Amino acid sequence: MNPLDWDLGNLPPGLPWGGVDEAGRGAWAGPVVAACAVLDPAAAAKWGHVLREARDSKLVPPDKRKALAEELKMVLPAWGVAEVDNLAIDRDNILEASLQAMRLAVGRCGVKPRILLVDGNRAPRTGLPERLVVDGDALSCAVACASILAKAHRDALMEALDQEHPGYAFAANKGYGTPAHRKALAGLGASPLHRVSYAPVAALLRPDEDLPAALSAALEACATVADLQAWVEARLRPAYGRLRPAWVESLRSRYAERLAVLAAEDLG
Repeated sequence: MNPLDWDLGNLPPGLPWGGVDEAGRGAWAGPVVAACAVLDPAAAAKWGHVLREARDSKLVPPDKRKALAEELKMVLPAWGVAEVDNLAIDRDNILEASLQAMRLAVGRCGVKPRILLVDGNRAPRTGLPERLVVDGDALSCAVACASILAKAHRDALMEALDQEHPGYAFAANKGYGTPAHRKALAGLGASPLHRVSYAPVAALLRPDEDLPAALSAALEACATVADLQAWVEARLRPAYGRLRPAWVESLRSRYAERLAVLAAEDLG
């Protein structure tokens, strides 16, 4: 059965519905990306010839996937894409980061679905009625559309990041753990994009023993909440791949303490 027919046969008639899916859960580097695709009966009737091309993004060749994503953006009543970066993945774990990306993607849709189909067996708790669908990207058109949008967005992002962080072949491997990626990690150490909580990355870290003290001193010098935010972007993020996970956790803890103090001062 085509995924569009599955949707039409398994959902209440006449209502807009949506699907969410993510891309990048298993990657060693880069963000996890989620997308939400909203459909309604009018779009299904008018654009069925496009929507029937949607399926699990892993089964669609990259060039066709990219072109189909652009078509879907034009024919879907609404869609949203969101990223959650590697720092948040390491802080919260990949499952929670994926669910957060789903919530953000749903929030970016101009039209809210009346029911949301979620790929997998964990609910993102969007506040909408949710239905979990294992292998949803193979069964549901809305989830398949979300899968295409998320994968195409993340692929393009990793290709762009390859230019900023050469040597890891992100354009080719998209941050996943290929043999070439492992070899690059062994030779270069981790980049600021790597997920240092992932065991294969942690095993190949090249930590800089001088960094924690320097980062801590810069953190303590922050006098405002804006200074703290700038510290994350200008100091922590560029150094991230050269930090041990334990150092990161210590800096995060102190950041939270400083944030609470400075925010209270702002309110006072």
